[in-house]
Amino acid sequence: MNWKSLFDIRSTNAWILVLSIAANLVWSFFALIFIFGILNAGKMEPGLGQAMLLLVEFIGPAFIGWFCGWLAFDDRGATYGLVGALGSVFMILLYLLASGGIAILLSVAALAGGFNGGAVTRYRGRRK
Repeated sequence: MNWKSLFDIRSTNAWILVLSIAANLVWSFFALIFIFGILNAGKMEPGLGQAMLLLVEFIGPAFIGWFCGWLAFDDRGATYGLVGALGSVFMILLYLLASGGIAILLSVAALAGGFNGGAVTRYRGRRK
């Protein structure tokens, strides 16, 4: 896999790429609101809340990357997942930039989730 080609969006379907970014924005927005709402209500320990947020920010972009890569069916799933996960990174940095380390950790988790979800859709059969 050529790492430089992951961010090359020239041969991707623009509508699916926009769908991926928008879905990640919406997912991260509601995940952050929900988790911090539970934390502020005092119904969850802060350590558990951070671990749950990390898991949610990995699984959400992974599923969205997988779905968009499956929907496009053009062997560019990792690009859809990684570029789409930038929507999650934007939302995370918008909310948590002042908190420092947790914002960086959640951003890396979202990017890794998007890449992994999209990479699952790569064609691995025989090529002619």
